[in-house]
Amino acid sequence: MDFGLTQPQELLRDSIARFLAQDVGIERVRRVMDSESGRDEAIHGQLGDQGITGLLIDMDLGGSELGMQEAAIAAQEIGRAAAPVNFHSSYVLAPLLIAGGDGGERRNDLLEGIAEGRTLVTPILDAPIENGRIDGSVLYLPDAAWADAFLLEDGGSLHLLDATTPGIEVEALQTVDDTRRVAEVTFSSVDLGAAESLGGNADSTRRALYAAQIALAADALGAAQKGLHIAVEYAKERKQFDRIIGSFQAVKHICAEVLAEVEPVQSLLWHTADVWDEGSDEIENFAPLLKAHATDVANQAVTMTTQVFGGIGFTHECDMHIFYKRAGYDRQMLGNPTALREQVAAVMYG
Repeated sequence: MDFGLTQPQELLRDSIARFLAQDVGIERVRRVMDSESGRDEAIHGQLGDQGITGLLIDMDLGGSELGMQEAAIAAQEIGRAAAPVNFHSSYVLAPLLIAGGDGGERRNDLLEGIAEGRTLVTPILDAPIENGRIDGSVLYLPDAAWADAFLLEDGGSLHLLDATTPGIEVEALQTVDDTRRVAEVTFSSVDLGAAESLGGNADSTRRALYAAQIALAADALGAAQKGLHIAVEYAKERKQFDRIIGSFQAVKHICAEVLAEVEPVQSLLWHTADVWDEGSDEIENFAPLLKAHATDVANQAVTMTTQVFGGIGFTHECDMHIFYKRAGYDRQMLGNPTALREQVAAVMYG
């Protein structure tokens, strides 16, 4: 079986890469990182204009009605560009959860808004709902500080809660990655009746979660590939002892070893995305293991390639730290590698 890209998928990849290179360069990323809010208000609309926000949304709702292969392509390019957007949450997990519900016109309106890049929904899995009330705090929620609504999931049931509802407090959190901000959201005994029920079921929730894990793996892979690229470019220019450092065996070995570890992840990514698109039950093993392996490899890769830069690799002025931190964020979100491997082992071996 061929897990390479088809010609339309290659065109999609090239189109996204070209857009990100032209409109979301590293200077724009740095401005977002250095800002107090960490918000880029324009980028979601721009992604919507490019069709990136609606890849997994039906065509009659303004989307492209494509699959996980295409979403993984977009996530990988977004990671390669370190674009300041939580693609896995806003444009994979949220629309798939909403599409799996039965919210009628409200469901359709939400998906149309997401496809256009004008509606931002933050999903909360295993929301603190008990006895008809939402009460408790949830940590590290992507884009929570400026989300239009929170999508609360509880045992497969979905509830849409407007972000301006009384009793909700949002506190920004500092994490390793300034390109994608997160927050702690505290619900102070909010009546569940204030939220709008969107139906939902446990099976569609699980599939949405697996899709988001694939997107995070793709993002980490893109960051690792970009880290290797800029390290190699630096090694071809930087001189020490009147020699290009890329001519030193130690530097060559670092780059070669990173390439050998990173390249096989690409095939695993395409295969896992294909398993998701086929609707196979094997996805419950493939997605968590892909996310665990890809983020482990990406973290090791960016750690190694940072060393090519020497001491400046850890400074704010060097772009390498952006991808180092990006991979670290991907590693922790929606399950760290140890937890995900234990989860799969429990399923496979009881």
